[in-house]
Amino acid sequence: MQHEVLEQLAAKVAEVEVVSFDVFDTLFVRPLCDPEDLFDVVGKRFDIAEFRSLRRAAQTKAFQTMHANGLKEITLDGIYESFGKLPVDPALPRQTEYDLELALTMPNPELVDWFVQLAGSRRVVITSDMYLPQAFFEDLFAKHGLPKLPLFISSARNATKRDAGELFDIVAVEIGVTPDRILHIGDNELSDIRRAAERGLATFHYVDSRRTRLPARVSTPAASIAYGLPRSFPEKIEPQSFEALGFEIGGPAAFAFLHWIRQSAERDAIDLVLFMSRDGYVLKRIEERGDGGEFPRCEYFRSSRTALTLAATNETNFESRLPFLLSGAEELSPFELLERIGVAPPDDQVMQDIGLGPEVRLSDANIELFRSFLWSWRWEILKTCRIVRAGLHNYLQELGVADGMRIAVVDVGWNGTTQEAFDLALQGLYDIELFGYYLCLTDQPECNRRKKTLRMASLLSSESVGRGKVDQVYMNRVAVELYFSAPHAAVIGYDFDTSGRVHSVEDVGRGNTEGLGATAEAILRGIERYSAYASRVYGSVGVDPVPLEVVKPLLDFARSPSPEVRKLLSTVTNFDAWASSRNRAMRLDEYLN
Repeated sequence: MQHEVLEQLAAKVAEVEVVSFDVFDTLFVRPLCDPEDLFDVVGKRFDIAEFRSLRRAAQTKAFQTMHANGLKEITLDGIYESFGKLPVDPALPRQTEYDLELALTMPNPELVDWFVQLAGSRRVVITSDMYLPQAFFEDLFAKHGLPKLPLFISSARNATKRDAGELFDIVAVEIGVTPDRILHIGDNELSDIRRAAERGLATFHYVDSRRTRLPARVSTPAASIAYGLPRSFPEKIEPQSFEALGFEIGGPAAFAFLHWIRQSAERDAIDLVLFMSRDGYVLKRIEERGDGGEFPRCEYFRSSRTALTLAATNETNFESRLPFLLSGAEELSPFELLERIGVAPPDDQVMQDIGLGPEVRLSDANIELFRSFLWSWRWEILKTCRIVRAGLHNYLQELGVADGMRIAVVDVGWNGTTQEAFDLALQGLYDIELFGYYLCLTDQPECNRRKKTLRMASLLSSESVGRGKVDQVYMNRVAVELYFSAPHAAVIGYDFDTSGRVHSVEDVGRGNTEGLGATAEAILRGIERYSAYASRVYGSVGVDPVPLEVVKPLLDFARSPSPEVRKLLSTVTNFDAWASSRNRAMRLDEYLN
């Protein structure tokens, strides 16, 4: 919570003798978009398709019975007594609802520390309108180790805040102070603020900005939890930071992708999963924690499209590789063009003599000169390609790759170029069945061409989410790739040390890349924290984290990155090592649609 809000609260507390706290959406929160999403979990548990609407109808009937009997509040027992015929004993879903409420109701991280400190020095009470029994609140506070305080619960007192505010009168009488000496803190404008003020209490309207950002309605409990988790996360994450970005957007994306990979690997009877660097760095980390369930053997594959393309390049296909070598090279010098594939350039004087000194930059006007230069320098380039191919062979041996294996390579996307390069590089080395698992694949012609000959599958596709959403993700692909980065430079090839052991060669990029490692670490930290927390929460309530539901925060991000996110991303420069140049600085927000 913002410091100025705490100061306002402290000033209000100083003027009263007793502080009253509302419970739901104030002192406690649920990691859900809508509290009624919990009813869908109950319904699924008992295979009752329309349970949510049945539960609503039962609550309405309970209110009717309440009024007919001259009472002022409903109870959980009364709601379940109001159900019509159910395929199970109503006592079973009733207990399940109670247990789920207890599992999902968590201390509000914005208020709980201040609340505990306050309860140790001032008189504090709990005042809540709720049909759950008082025993629930006793269980809730005990579960989270919070102070045992006087409880004023509407279902136990037959009085409410919302209707006439009579529950506030009971509070004042029982604690023995006049209403004006009580401060009530709550989120509901009617029951917590207007009704309390009408009864003479001082009030503080608590507004949770995290709740206002939630979607009004989602289709499944899995999506509801994916969006709602940040509200209840008990640890501190600085708002509008890269760690927060990783937690709120990268976290759901990576968690969903990992579960989809596991399901795909099980379906395809995969022997070995290779998480491609750098895209697979965080996926391997959270897989090692067990956040994705039981996996086949997995390895972090220190490779890239660049390394694999070089490994598959030889004298016969070199000319066809020229478009790749020139791709994304606008404004690069000829020295930078070679640097990004790990090839030493000719002497400076030679480059000056052929009109390609360091001051020359690639453009449409001189692209043929650059092409001719690469062709004339092909034998040096091919030397590097042969070393890279030998290194790849040794590296795959170290990873335990063998003929006949079914291997899945994991990449973020977008058109299958890395998988195609790997498939070509494997020719003459290994006879394996290669699968490609992607976060997102496009409908571009080159991708569709590869799908005809390669085994390619993706979580996000036109078939799964629609062409429009795929296009949105692709247009903001550089920002999406940031969520799947790593705190090391891009791998561009392999070499051998003096003992003959293979090691990867990295491209640190050109221009100012200061802070990229720290940015990646912060995002990864946020993703890992989300994944660990999500794994606990989904497991505790027995909800399957359906990948296409959990990934939805990423789709929202791709549809319309917020001004705050754009501002944060504008501080990241030269993220794309392949296209980076000392001649310019590319801010990441410039890639956003």
